[in-house]
Amino acid sequence: MIDRGRFFTTIILCSIILIAFSGCSMSNYGKLESNREITQAFESYQILPNHRYYYWGTHSRPAAIAGIKEEYELISNLWVKIDPESNDFRNLIEKVSTQGSGSTINPWGFIILGPSGKNLGVWYSAVRAAAVEINAKGQIVNLSPIATGAIGNQRQ
Repeated sequence: MIDRGRFFTTIILCSIILIAFSGCSMSNYGKLESNREITQAFESYQILPNHRYYYWGTHSRPAAIAGIKEEYELISNLWVKIDPESNDFRNLIEKVSTQGSGSTINPWGFIILGPSGKNLGVWYSAVRAAAVEINAKGQIVNLSPIATGAIGNQRQ
């Protein structure tokens, strides 16, 4: 016969351990933070100094554009570097800007924050969430759009 008190104590103890380990494993992850000025910068084709620009997706249908501060290195084969001085850059912004056409989810600007809250760069997309992972060397090893729906007023 199973002792119920011992069983529940074991379950609670295992839950606490899992929560503690999951907190440790998330320590290298950052997030996106909504920012109206970043939206306006992309929509007016403003190039931020000391940023390298990339797009995610195909050239004909980019899902996101990111500007990474020069002191950080983006380690990913899924992002394509783009010259922000080129007409291609403007075309990519226009393509991302039409992503939300006919829906309630329009592209928006975000600050890419590292795990400690440091500003790593900027993001422009109709995709509102991304996996942002930094390795021990401070390199961005994962910057992946996560498809989600907008909740509430995206303009706040």
